[in-house]
Amino acid sequence: MNESSFWEQIFSKKEWGKYPSESVIRFIARNFYNAKDRNKISILELGLGTGANLWFCAREGFKVSGIEWSKTGVERFKTRMQNENLSTQIAQLEIGDYLEKLDNFKDESFDAVIDVASLCCNDREKTRAIFQKAFKKLKAGGKFFSITLAKGLLGYDESKGDFFEPKEGIYTHLGFLRFDDELSIKELYTHEGFKFLNLSTQILENKGKVLDKLLIFEGVKMPDFTHGGGGGWLPTTSK
Repeated sequence: MNESSFWEQIFSKKEWGKYPSESVIRFIARNFYNAKDRNKISILELGLGTGANLWFCAREGFKVSGIEWSKTGVERFKTRMQNENLSTQIAQLEIGDYLEKLDNFKDESFDAVIDVASLCCNDREKTRAIFQKAFKKLKAGGKFFSITLAKGLLGYDESKGDFFEPKEGIYTHLGFLRFDDELSIKELYTHEGFKFLNLSTQILENKGKVLDKLLIFEGVKMPDFTHGGGGGWLPTTSK
């Protein structure tokens, strides 16, 4: 089964993802709530799913774009946006592989690129290639935000490397997934002109078992790093 069919099957069977991650809310609020004109802030999500994160961003007044494998996921998002009179906040949606579809977006056009446990569905080599392309889409001063699975949660098996299909825990039946630690995620998201800002860990534990463990990564495209375009909006809030 190819990626498109796999995620199409998941989103056609599950009522999944109506509300955003708290980490996404904090990231957006901290970086962009003080913008003079929120409608000039553009946010791109890699793997929008059914659009919970972009729906939140649009409701807060930001322009949103996204890439998603599942046509069903995108259609659900578009329907929800239409029903809530938010369609005008959608700038561009693409269905397909991030690595291919990123080419359809203008370079240096986004204030933020976000990934909420979607890039981790790709192996390390492909994720690195996707990040390199996503970096080009950020304005100078733009932020990159990524939530990824951490080694050590229930279902992680060190003997299988860092990219495999978990056989137990909450991430079963989601195909092959990539697991990271602090060192590997910092190495993964490296680029000339890109500065690491923050890495935090979110853990859900019950009776001694780590049911979920997420790494929350933030970085910025340096304000003086540009190849003839753009200039991003620089937030006034502290980190």
